[in-house]
This record gives sequence, structure tokens and C-alpha cells, in this order.
Amino acid sequence: MRAIQDIFGIWPSLAELARDLDVEYQTVAKWSQRGRIPPESWDAVISAARRKRVVVSAALLNRLNKPRDTANRVVG
Repeated sequence: MRAIQDIFGIWPSLAELARDLDVEYQTVAKWSQRGRIPPESWDAVISAARRKRVVVSAALLNRLNKPRDTANRVVG
């Protein structure tokens, strides 16, 4: 896998991924738009991929995830 979209591509649709993770479709759609899956959801994604007989690791997710947008963050 070369891009985070390859992770989403394990499922035929974002709706099916959302069902497998037991989250709202909008949650998964936002992940896809942002090009990142939040680290707190990695275990669920790894487990759901395993049920599809696809190996996804935290190291892979870490490598493929886009950096979090920090432009609007306040540092203080």
C-alpha cells in the first residue's frame, strides 16, 4: 500500500467501512477527505482489515497518514 486511500480501498465503499467500524458514514468520509485516519481509530481499522484478510499495521498507518493540519492551532 502506497497511500492512505489504499486503506479505504480495502472496502467496496466508505459506507461499508463505516458499518464495519460502527461509526457514522460522515466520520469515515471526513477521514477520506483529510487523507488521514486518527490514531485513536487505528486499532479498529486494523481489526476490521484483518477480518477482510488484509494486513494493516500501526506502522503502515503512521507512514501513510498525512500530517495533522496545524495551521489553525494556537501555540501558547
